[in-house]
Amino acid sequence: MLSPLFKRTPLAAATLLTLLTAAGTASAKNAAFDATVYRTSGGIPHIIADDWGSIGYGTGFAAAEDHFCKQSKNALKFRGELAANFGPGEQNANISSDFFYKLLAAEGIYDEKVDKEFDRLFAGYAAGFNRYLRDTGIDNIKDPACGGAAWVQPLTADDVRRFHLTPAFLPNFSPLLLAAKPPAAKAAATPGTTAATINTTVAMTDRDLSAYAASFYNPSDKGSNGVAIGKDASKDGASSLLFANPHLEWKNFDFRMYAMHQIIPGVSNMLGANQAQRAHVGFGTNGDVAWTNTVSTSQAYMFYKLDLVPGNPMAYSFDGKEQAIEAVTVSANVLAGEGRLIEQQHTFYKANNGYMVGGKFPWMEGFGVSLRIANEGARGFQGGAMAMAQASTVNELKQAINTYQSTPGINTIAVDNQGQAMYGDLGPIVNYTDQQLKDCVFKPPMFQGNSSKCAWNTDDDSAVPGLMGASKQAAIIRNDYATNSNDSYWLANPNVPFNGIPAVQGNSKSERTLRTRSGLTMVQQRIDGNDGLVGKGFDLDNLVERMLSNQHYAGQILRDDVVTLCRKNPAVSVDGNKVDLTQACQVLSQWSLTADIDSRGSHLFREFLRAANGGEFTRWLPKQFNYTVAFDLNDPVNTPRGLDTNNNPEVLQALAKAVLVLQEVNIPADAVLGDIQYITRNGEKIPMPAGEEFEGVFNKMAYDPISKQGYPDVTGSSASWVMATQLTADNVKVKGVVSYSQSSDPTSPHYSDLSKLFSAGEMVDIPFTVAEVKAAALSTTVLKEGVDQCLSGGYKDFVAPSFRNKNRCIRYFKDIDNKQFAGFSAK
Repeated sequence: MLSPLFKRTPLAAATLLTLLTAAGTASAKNAAFDATVYRTSGGIPHIIADDWGSIGYGTGFAAAEDHFCKQSKNALKFRGELAANFGPGEQNANISSDFFYKLLAAEGIYDEKVDKEFDRLFAGYAAGFNRYLRDTGIDNIKDPACGGAAWVQPLTADDVRRFHLTPAFLPNFSPLLLAAKPPAAKAAATPGTTAATINTTVAMTDRDLSAYAASFYNPSDKGSNGVAIGKDASKDGASSLLFANPHLEWKNFDFRMYAMHQIIPGVSNMLGANQAQRAHVGFGTNGDVAWTNTVSTSQAYMFYKLDLVPGNPMAYSFDGKEQAIEAVTVSANVLAGEGRLIEQQHTFYKANNGYMVGGKFPWMEGFGVSLRIANEGARGFQGGAMAMAQASTVNELKQAINTYQSTPGINTIAVDNQGQAMYGDLGPIVNYTDQQLKDCVFKPPMFQGNSSKCAWNTDDDSAVPGLMGASKQAAIIRNDYATNSNDSYWLANPNVPFNGIPAVQGNSKSERTLRTRSGLTMVQQRIDGNDGLVGKGFDLDNLVERMLSNQHYAGQILRDDVVTLCRKNPAVSVDGNKVDLTQACQVLSQWSLTADIDSRGSHLFREFLRAANGGEFTRWLPKQFNYTVAFDLNDPVNTPRGLDTNNNPEVLQALAKAVLVLQEVNIPADAVLGDIQYITRNGEKIPMPAGEEFEGVFNKMAYDPISKQGYPDVTGSSASWVMATQLTADNVKVKGVVSYSQSSDPTSPHYSDLSKLFSAGEMVDIPFTVAEVKAAALSTTVLKEGVDQCLSGGYKDFVAPSFRNKNRCIRYFKDIDNKQFAGFSAK
């Protein structure tokens, strides 16, 4: 039960301050939390403490310094209380969000057990966050997004639990779940229900339905880069190196990366980053192993066509028997006029081990569609955090992931200090045979849901029923290298292409995406020593230089032929209008073939490719061009390439259209990229490097189509936390940068500092050992919290409402002997 502090009404700022002040001042003698936060270059916090509760405490405090307003509003979102504090929102967005998160709570997703270290971590994180609020005072919060706001509430351990236990995939599908309505419910739509939540049940053509489903299986711009270099490809023949560059949505705080370093001396040392609201490192290194993730092509969910019982849209046939569709009704409060709260309800529907969906998916008499997801549940923590934290080799890391099969839709790329490199598509994957993919298809990629013959299978080594067994999943461990840039497993290392992997994990023996080809080309060039740098093989500096080089792969393999074509054809007719290509030809001939901020012509080539693709998203070269070398299965990294310079009218048309686009927005063909591609922070323009997926720029950044302002903001999944790690048996070196900087608070000194470094292609050296951290610290904050406050108005109400006595409080917050917990041993 919620304490009185959490009645669904906005909390007055004065009341909040009184409650927080009641926690008092820490007693060093009875410290429940004791952490020191060191800040190094770029504002990266290093939290050093002797127990998990205190690690959480320091992390929560640091996160509050950097993301207080965003985090505070996120807590309300995950509680399902946005509408109660801000009203229904535009197009009822707050109500829809609340209903979805109320569903997760009703389904018991937030009640799953986690390791006891995480219980302590969550409670400590909430307490540290609230310590910042108590010390600062709501009226002294400088961020205008929430300074002095009545809706700000203290964080609870349950809030932090929700941040972590919310399934990775399900929120992406919330609009479909909200739109699911049985046919009879259409006429009964209540006032306030939006068009987005009403199932249209408009009959769709087979093609439309298939295309709609396929759009979810192939998200338009999600992606990341992971490059693992083993000792045989390293410059010294002994090191291993990892380059991590997850591409996440810049405008979605739920996916914003936050760099952090957490040290329990003698127990754990974790340096890296995670989503900003999470209390532990997710992408990073423990000193023995370093790892990152990319988006997998494996199938982690399925849409099923259900044959509904005639005359009863709330039941479907399965193996000839009637199965009921279950209704789950949730309620949320909505702030109305004069501070009144009105309760509203919404009903979701469950069927076939999943949820019914709506929107463009029809639900009508005799026909409906359900969605089943390979959800990781709380296993994600054991497999994705604690077990990984203890791994000392990539073999142990792989075994931990195999055991828990924790996080859907990702590949893992890793190295260890023994010089080994690993790739694995090891998350929870739909266990479907190749034969089922053929026999059970309804309208590709939708499947028949009326028979157990089309149900998910279970293997002896499946972590839970329905998942592909770990032994079937694609994985390699080598001493040279392994990479992934969101293609399938097939060419993780072209020297050993995979064979015999179930088709549900993705395609093979087919054309690779431009970013995959770009990355593999750079790796091989460095191994061979033919990329213009000194020597052969990788070290930390040249790894960063190559991976952030902004080389324009599509330009490298096409530009010269484009120039030849336009010189042969200096004028082209587009829709009856003559377009002069002379200047465009000259600009491209002098282009550096990079997407650096000082390049001239990069934007022209981008618009040329965009025009060739008809404005549609793609990861491959334009299909309508005539290439001199077609895709070759024996050379998949380097083909297709080259353009027929005698017969390629589509190339000339695309270039002419690009010229017209630039003329329309009044941007010169030879403009400097950094002048037209930028972000703005507190009125200052910061030029942004890199380019789009369809350009094959490894350092991926996504922008809207060009306008009179150029490309004035990053608008999609793009470089976020960029980390390069070098491991040897006795040393750890790390460089990193957060592309949008550490803080979302515009008044913070760390709102734009790292963005400027990223703009220049630079990264900061990040200390790893305790001694290195102390030597590099630019600021030091000592944080202690006394156990005497456990029974005060502070923790009793908003951290651990079930406490009954001080001893229980001490046991909960203070790890007496870290070395005995959950199999951890001192290193």
